[in-house]
Amino acid sequence: MIKKIKVIWTFLRKHFDKAIYRGGWMQFFWLTVFVAFWGALGVWASSRFDVDGWRVIELLLDPGSFCDSDEETCGKANIYFQLIVTLLGAVFFTSLLIGSVGNFLERRIDRYRNGGVAYDVDDHILIIGAGSMLVNLIKSLLEDEANTKRDIVILTSKDAEEVRGHVFSEIPKKYTRNIYVYYGSRVRKDTLNKLDAFQTKAVYLLGEDDEPAHDSINMKCYEALTEVCERSQRTIECYMVLERLTSLQLFYYRQDNVSSGKLRLTVVNSLENVAQRVLVSQSYRDGEMYPTLDRNGIHTDDDKFVHFIIVGMTPMGYAMAITAAHVCHFPNFHSKGLRTKITFVQAGIKQEMNFFLGRYSELMKLSYWEYINLEDPSQCNASYPDARYVSSSPDRKGFLDIEWEFIDGGIEAPEVRDYLEKCAENNDKSELLTIALCGDSPEENASAALFLPEIINEKQIPLFVYQPGGDQMMRIVKYSPRYSHIYPFGMKTDAFDKQYHERMKQARRIMYLYSQDGTIKDMPEGEEEELVESWFNTQYVFQQSNMYAANSIPFKMRSLSVHENKDLSEEDIDLIARTEHNRWNIERLLMGFSPYPLSKRMAFKEVLSSNNHKAKEELAEKLKEAKERRFKHKDIAPYDELLDGSKKYDRTIVKNIFNVSRI
Repeated sequence: MIKKIKVIWTFLRKHFDKAIYRGGWMQFFWLTVFVAFWGALGVWASSRFDVDGWRVIELLLDPGSFCDSDEETCGKANIYFQLIVTLLGAVFFTSLLIGSVGNFLERRIDRYRNGGVAYDVDDHILIIGAGSMLVNLIKSLLEDEANTKRDIVILTSKDAEEVRGHVFSEIPKKYTRNIYVYYGSRVRKDTLNKLDAFQTKAVYLLGEDDEPAHDSINMKCYEALTEVCERSQRTIECYMVLERLTSLQLFYYRQDNVSSGKLRLTVVNSLENVAQRVLVSQSYRDGEMYPTLDRNGIHTDDDKFVHFIIVGMTPMGYAMAITAAHVCHFPNFHSKGLRTKITFVQAGIKQEMNFFLGRYSELMKLSYWEYINLEDPSQCNASYPDARYVSSSPDRKGFLDIEWEFIDGGIEAPEVRDYLEKCAENNDKSELLTIALCGDSPEENASAALFLPEIINEKQIPLFVYQPGGDQMMRIVKYSPRYSHIYPFGMKTDAFDKQYHERMKQARRIMYLYSQDGTIKDMPEGEEEELVESWFNTQYVFQQSNMYAANSIPFKMRSLSVHENKDLSEEDIDLIARTEHNRWNIERLLMGFSPYPLSKRMAFKEVLSSNNHKAKEELAEKLKEAKERRFKHKDIAPYDELLDGSKKYDRTIVKNIFNVSRI
């Protein structure tokens, strides 16, 4: 019996302590239990002291009513009994009630402050993670009036009060009433359910800054979202940010589309996003634009080429180089044989160069590249395209229109400074020079920007300076005439590219052209839902291919000598179609596609241009399977080598370039 009593007593103590600690309704539950217990005990004992049962309840609930008790009329025993009941009421009801209410409110405030309060929401925007894009993303979302009336819920594993303070300090006060911050793990399905993820309008999966396993955690979160959103009654747009370029490359090799039934996934690489904002969208700040690599455009009769020097083979340096390689293709390659030149500069560059050559091996075996050691010229060497893949011609550099340089030396080395001076002297004569300082140290980048050879300042050569921590200090010098050519970029607080969605619309139109084999005169207007549906049924690598094609449109437009309201001449169409195919060659190689040797390409061409329909169909099927499963493509070749059936894709895009680029 004693053992049972001890067990019951222990059980009550444990749950009482938990209830008092947690606060909330459990405190009121225990308060009710106490009042009920003492009330029942008091009513039972009241008959022995000649006190009415309701009088006991009154004294428990309102100890002040004891003033109406009188010893002469009630008797001594009666009055003492009422006093005891009054004291019990004052302790167990009045005091505990006040304490419980105060404690409840205090804990509620703490829970809200710490991001522990979730509300029932619907048709809201869910932002998962408080990464660097957060504030800029919210500002962009609020530019759409419909979103100003929607709830925006932020899920973060950071300090919720700190995140809320940061967001509210940047957002106009009238919009903050619909923004809520919740603290929790983004990989837990119960957390996502609590935030009604299955009822959202859109999900932005940013992740947190400085996470060692950022991309893996985001992918795990996406898998959890996929399960949570299975019961959704609507299709939800999901944008997932990845930090590493390698992570993006892994998506290319998926044979299916990564979107689930209810989630339409769009993958954005943060480094590539920064590079595209600088080189494609050109959006700097306050209406100011980054200068273009091709300035006002390179035309067929120009004697200049783009020269992009990148100091630092860092992840940001890679992203800038690869983005430039995707877009810098010009018609004077066909007329004058001039190639875009991308130069990396770094002390002890060989190891990183070899990594680059291995990572983009399919591209580099068809490219001309040089290793230049300015201190010891005997170590310099040049590599020409693999002879198995190119035809014998006077131009030994092959059929690609981009070449590469790797200069072994720091930006402070006299030999490197001499090299920069020489390039600067040729600016606007034989080349269009742009320099990007992409080192991992923002301080060193800023210092280097101020102490480059004087001719760079005199000729106002565009200088991009990587400043992820913010551009406040660089803006001090930028607004002086001497350094007005300096452009900070990559600021984490301003990382979201607002033109991304417009470029995606253009990419979907390009995909439509590939699928329809014609024009887009009858393309659906408005949201172009037909194109959206088709887009998310397309293998991810081909989605990205169309995005890269869309990114190159501004460069093509600047190369054309006609305006939007005029038709393109057949000469213009042919010239830009050749340029587009050069871009496509580079794009496919950067994405990991392999070319066929020249001998095989010629054999394929002979079969596909023959009248043997059975052989043509069998070969076409094999080539299609090789393209989708083994990433080998027969059209990675010179434009003149293509069959008319392949050329028509390039020509169709060019013919409809104004339709594709419309906003």
